[in-house]
Amino acid sequence: MKSFEVETLILAGAGTVWGIITDAGNYAVWASGITEIKGELSHGERVKVRMRAGGKRTFHLRISLVPGKCMSLSGGLPAGLLKVVRTFTLTDYTGMTLLRVSDTASGPLSGLVGKTMPGNHVALTEFLDAVKFRAELLSFHFEGGVLPGPPKAAPPSDGT
Repeated sequence: MKSFEVETLILAGAGTVWGIITDAGNYAVWASGITEIKGELSHGERVKVRMRAGGKRTFHLRISLVPGKCMSLSGGLPAGLLKVVRTFTLTDYTGMTLLRVSDTASGPLSGLVGKTMPGNHVALTEFLDAVKFRAELLSFHFEGGVLPGPPKAAPPSDGT
């Protein structure tokens, strides 16, 4: 078994982050690394996914989720030669969200993950950075989120 895991703290509510990672129609719009998703990211559904790093291959994935908390996409090769599971886990910290994304590969061909298949640590980090950027931007513009800015100058004194 081979695993990669990355996490980041996002300055946006869990609802905003959840909305981004479950919006199949917009994955191709932002820097997700995914060029196309056919299907809905809903519990028990199957989707077809094309990734920039995957060339012309289409990945057939099954979705399982606990709304607002966890989503897993799983797929692989026949006869148990390879099974890959990507899991998104959100922890809500009232206005901030810890997002953890992990890829776990099992089966006789699991050694290929990270060498010839998309889903390595670098790809996960780039994906997480893109989710973070999008979530913080949306939070700032639409939810009144606060982004760090320069320190405010002290008010002028009246000389007394």
